[in-house]
Amino acid sequence: MEEIFQICDRITVLRDGQYIGTETISETSFEAIVKMMVGRELGERFPARTGTAGAIVFEVNSLRRKGIFKNISFNVKKGEILGVAGLMGAGRTEIMEAIFGFKKKNNGTVKLAGNTLSIHHPRDAIKAGIGFITEDRKAKGLLLNSSIRENISLTNMKAISNNGVISSSKENKLINNLIERLRVKTTGAEQEVKHLSGGNQQKIVIAKWLGINPKLLILDEPTRGVDVGAKKEIYTIMNELTEKGVAIIMISSELPEILGVSDRIMVIHEGKIASILDKEDADQEKIMTAAAGGGKNA
Repeated sequence: MEEIFQICDRITVLRDGQYIGTETISETSFEAIVKMMVGRELGERFPARTGTAGAIVFEVNSLRRKGIFKNISFNVKKGEILGVAGLMGAGRTEIMEAIFGFKKKNNGTVKLAGNTLSIHHPRDAIKAGIGFITEDRKAKGLLLNSSIRENISLTNMKAISNNGVISSSKENKLINNLIERLRVKTTGAEQEVKHLSGGNQQKIVIAKWLGINPKLLILDEPTRGVDVGAKKEIYTIMNELTEKGVAIIMISSELPEILGVSDRIMVIHEGKIASILDKEDADQEKIMTAAAGGGKNA
């Protein structure tokens, strides 16, 4: 949206397969375009943070992967959103993949709720209470040709099974509760995920991990490819999770999102932590300066 207002002369809005209107950029506003896109007033773009950060619940010390990142040490508090910013290729995703067991690390320790974790595979992270929403939902986050029920059930077998046998009643209760809780627009639990909108597909990715009741949730570009209405709904879901004490790490390439959602911001530059900023002290210039290598290492 920022690029549209910086580069374009006119903007045409389509919604649900219909032409809504065309406006001259100099004669319209962000809020007016959003209203055309979603069909209603959206209110504040980023909902106010309602949770309060508690004690440190997640710690990373001296994490390193040769040639990719090194000396990565940071923490996340209970009920906090830690934003992770940086240029493409800086190592943001690779650091989180190593934490989750997607990629190997050469050394370093990870602690959750005071316990040192031994994570060699994503199943180890899941068992410990860590969820990971990948940046490419279609390739890594969803089975597009499968139903909503099947996608959500995959990560929640323990919760819906009795002695290894799926309980239909437990499964239906979990799926229907998550569909209602996340306000997924669908014809029902058996609808194939490929027929959902991008925003509702992303809600299903989130729903997969909510069933495990995570202590830590890592979100990599959680609002990429979704409309502004769905973005705000995702921010609201994140707020609700932090109110319940979930710690969140959010990687994002959108600086307004980083500034609008995060409590603290960790900036990565060439595989190192360039800076960790409190929200009150952060602005786009400081983040970009650190991301480009102009800041001091944390």
